[in-house]
Amino acid sequence: METGQSPSKFSVKPLATFDEIWEKILTILNSQDREEADKAESEINEPYFGAKEITVRRSDRSIIAFASLSEIQNNSDEWAVYKER
Repeated sequence: METGQSPSKFSVKPLATFDEIWEKILTILNSQDREEADKAESEINEPYFGAKEITVRRSDRSIIAFASLSEIQNNSDEWAVYKER
């Protein structure tokens, strides 16, 4: 998936842990990006109340993808993943 295309989406239970969200993100990435993704270098941010973003990085801190919380429903949170070129 390239930047500028529609994001890939996934759902998790409300209040899912970072580990649970991370595992879902990995299922969306291609095999090379999945192998290069470094959880320790990646970061979760809350740019404003109710928003969450995860920057998926390699060990050299280069960016693989961004994931953002796109919708909160009663029984699930929907995330969108945008692949960096």
